[in-house]
Amino acid sequence: MRKTLRTGPVEWSCLDNEEGDEVWLTFHGYGQEAEVMQHFMKTFRPNARVLSFDLPLHGKTVSDKQRPLSVKDLIELQEKVLQETGAKKCSVLGFSLGGKLVLKMVELVPTKLESIVLIAPDGLKTNPLYWFVTHTLIGKWLFQLMILFPQPLLGISKLLAITQLMNPKIHDFVSSQMSTKAKRQKVLDSWMMFRDITPSLNLLRTIISDHELRPYLVFGTKDRVIHPKLAKKLSRNNCRTADVIMLDAGHNLTTKEIALQIRDRMQ
Repeated sequence: MRKTLRTGPVEWSCLDNEEGDEVWLTFHGYGQEAEVMQHFMKTFRPNARVLSFDLPLHGKTVSDKQRPLSVKDLIELQEKVLQETGAKKCSVLGFSLGGKLVLKMVELVPTKLESIVLIAPDGLKTNPLYWFVTHTLIGKWLFQLMILFPQPLLGISKLLAITQLMNPKIHDFVSSQMSTKAKRQKVLDSWMMFRDITPSLNLLRTIISDHELRPYLVFGTKDRVIHPKLAKKLSRNNCRTADVIMLDAGHNLTTKEIALQIRDRMQ
């Protein structure tokens, strides 16, 4: 069943199967919708109650493009999930961009979380270009100019791929996400929407250790969008309760086959 939960100006749309022996809150990746994670969870946790959310600017979730998603929105969303389900705690799972939201939620409400699964999560490293575009006026202006005239960027990306200075798969990813004006505008809108949801890794490691949490970090060894070496960002030093699962796969980590592999590895 599709439902809506409001936090401030964000009207979150989610799919809720309304029954199960545990409660899971899930977030999909960039360019996806809630159905992707709902199907994933049918294999990963078939007996769970799952609330799978469309991210802002995706699916049926309605949000103000001029107001970035805030930490208050995430806290309120988790609280409303607990109110909706009558649970005292919930488990969380996020893929790619959705993983960034889960990382921030761990930072904000660790005592209200049970299982934590992060599948190739964004947020383990801040891309300098991303910061420049989302936190400076000149960076945003230059990106808006690129939306109108993308040829220089795509040309440089292709050259770097041909000369092996950049992995060709990254060029393919950039080309697919920047192929039309509408797609380029969506990238900018999404970057601006999630700019305030950047987790502090030092704080996260401390929180995970202090609260004895046990997050699962899942990566594809062939992933060049979210590189598997980023697992060290969260699993090193005092964060000794994190479990890292490496799979023989690329960035497409939301299939039924991957769900089975993760479930088996966690058991």
